Amino acid sequence: MSTDAKQSHTTAHQSSGAQAGEPATDSTLPASTSPPDITLQVRDASSRPVAFGGYADIYSGTWDNGTTEMKVAIKVLRIRALDPGGELLLRQIRRELSVWKRLSHPNIQVLCGRYEGIGPASAMVSPWCQNGDINAYIAARAADPNIETLKFNLVFDILNGLGFLHDHSIVHGDIKGGNILIDDDGTARLCDFGLSRLLAKHSQSITNTTSVKGTFRWMAPELLLDGGHHTYKSDMWAVGCLLLEIWAGLPPYFTADSDQQVLLAMWRKEVPYPTRPVDVDVIVWAQIENCCIFEPTTRPSPGHIVENLRVLRLIIPRVTSLVRRGDPRDADILLLAAVTTSLSFGESKLTDLAAMVDHDFAIEVVRVFLRWSLAIPRDSRLYTNETLYRWCLDNVRHSEAHPLSNPDVSTGEAVEDDDDSLIIPSKLRPFAILLAAVDPSYADVVMLRFARASIGTPICFDAEGRTYPQSVVWFPDCDRIAVGLIGGTVDIFSTSSDATIRRLNGHEDHVMQVAISPDGRLLASCSYDRTIRLWDAETGNAVGEPMLGHTSHVFSVAFSPDGTHIASASKDKTIRIWSCETRDTVVGPLYGHTSSVFSAAYSPDASRIVSGSWDKTIRVWDTQTGACILGPLSGHGSMIFSVAFSPDGLRFVSGSYDKTVRIWDAFSGEPVGEPIEGHRGGVHCVAYSPDGARIASGSWDHTIRISDAATGALIHQPLRGHTHAVVFVAFSPDGRKLVSASHDVTVRIWDATDEWTRWDI
Repeated sequence: MSTDAKQSHTTAHQSSGAQAGEPATDSTLPASTSPPDITLQVRDASSRPVAFGGYADIYSGTWDNGTTEMKVAIKVLRIRALDPGGELLLRQIRRELSVWKRLSHPNIQVLCGRYEGIGPASAMVSPWCQNGDINAYIAARAADPNIETLKFNLVFDILNGLGFLHDHSIVHGDIKGGNILIDDDGTARLCDFGLSRLLAKHSQSITNTTSVKGTFRWMAPELLLDGGHHTYKSDMWAVGCLLLEIWAGLPPYFTADSDQQVLLAMWRKEVPYPTRPVDVDVIVWAQIENCCIFEPTTRPSPGHIVENLRVLRLIIPRVTSLVRRGDPRDADILLLAAVTTSLSFGESKLTDLAAMVDHDFAIEVVRVFLRWSLAIPRDSRLYTNETLYRWCLDNVRHSEAHPLSNPDVSTGEAVEDDDDSLIIPSKLRPFAILLAAVDPSYADVVMLRFARASIGTPICFDAEGRTYPQSVVWFPDCDRIAVGLIGGTVDIFSTSSDATIRRLNGHEDHVMQVAISPDGRLLASCSYDRTIRLWDAETGNAVGEPMLGHTSHVFSVAFSPDGTHIASASKDKTIRIWSCETRDTVVGPLYGHTSSVFSAAYSPDASRIVSGSWDKTIRVWDTQTGACILGPLSGHGSMIFSVAFSPDGLRFVSGSYDKTVRIWDAFSGEPVGEPIEGHRGGVHCVAYSPDGARIASGSWDHTIRISDAATGALIHQPLRGHTHAVVFVAFSPDGRKLVSASHDVTVRIWDATDEWTRWDI
């Protein structure tokens, strides 16, 4: 039968009786008649079974009906007639066989008649199907280049037959691959309807093989958990399982080793499949999800599935062309699967959708996907961020696109989502591309507003042991980072392998800052223990003795650009310059600040050091003479926690507890432009990007802001994810990543480019 013929036939037989509950007798069937006894017309019956089913043994034979001869299968039920209930079962079997004999449909297996003499019950005679069941048939044709079309045609056959049964008030009760035979013309035929259900009810009167356990897995949860009756809707659960079997070659709950594990999975409301197997077409997957729903009333009819498959095979290639750019990626496939499922639930008439022009088509596809996503449980959605769906739905409405609403969303100023509720850019990008077919500005905003800027998972430290990061710095290789920890240690960590390479022990109190020499060979650390230590960055061994001289906590340490000296700043209100070779103070202590000096940094030419203090001022020092050549520079209204020179040495930046970042001319000491505002808490750290174009600032408001160094304007939106003060930020040497340390006991890596905001790459 051709695909079109199969589809039109099923459309004519869509389940008029597809209501949950016990089926009634259908008056459209011919009057009840017992199947004819054809025992004498069957010859050459095999002496032993040639195959075994769950409740029956299969013999072969030849039936001469007077005009032709055909090979037949003789199905002998394993009934113990003397057992209690045996006689009742025999009467019920005769009634079921009578119903079967009256059925005539190209996708229902023919009952030729009954055969007596093997066992207490009448044996059933039907044409022999040399192709076997659907699983064997598909396996034998796995290399066929048209295997997908073949599978769809067989599914249309199955749904044709099942729709016919439901239209005639018959529940199959045992849909599975083993009960779908393929005749000599390659047509799928349903068999064993009604009988398996009846035999299961009288299981004490039969013997069965272990294959019955397979049937158990195809049963709808309401049958196993609630003791319910077989219904049209329980048949549809089994159809979903059958589709998985046909496309993936897997039984339902294939990860469960026993029936008890299947029951437990159902009790937990786990579906018959953990995730979509790669071999399952997204259109088919949507129908599996449609059928395998725990609420029976929401399952579709056979006709609905046929309509979905027919129209979606026309629609989904159009959706694919909107979503996919270049080779398919996992994120493309995930979105296509979700969109296909949303369209399968029938909110939009698919035939109308297929006729729409591209722009209207994109609007309607997006709208249906959004509404469906909001209607399903949160943990079942492709994206868990509900604001994403609601914002898009506000702007993409039925049949039209509206101008952008909620303009604050595009700047990120009015939102409080943390990074964990945002979406990995590569996963969000296909949806943004779909939105771009509606309006590219929607895609721009969605990426900027809902994409996650952080890379990988946060690096977590032990909060209970009071080991949390206070500072972090990159190695020149842009992979390793060194983390100074409250608790007295320094960890060297690989960002590519998420592994701690080594831990440096030696300080007796909190490590406040770490620095890496320009060549990456030395690491310096300073501590509350009033010392500075040098380490071999490769071996982790201490280089010489601790550097002594400060009389209180050492807050800051920095290498000179040539790596020969170190500058330090202390709670003792002084700055010192040390020789890396002798580990002695060579300049200083430098006096002038009237409170703790929390930060010090070298100029790119090593001629100057800038320092920021809790006395609210900044000073600039000559590294050769130790003279204060600029300052005190006033402007901040509170303690200064961080200072840094620009890469060209023309400016320096400062961050203060007054919630502002200020840029200064490095030679005149004059402020450059207005203070950069936006943080809602004190600014604890600042850093220039290697190209000098951006300034990163971390704050007690738990966010990081990246600002344009020339204008002070916020670039993109604040980076959210930390749940406590951000105490240190540093750009990678190539400028593509940013690392941050926070008192939430984590270090995070961020994309410092604009790629995470782009949908067009």
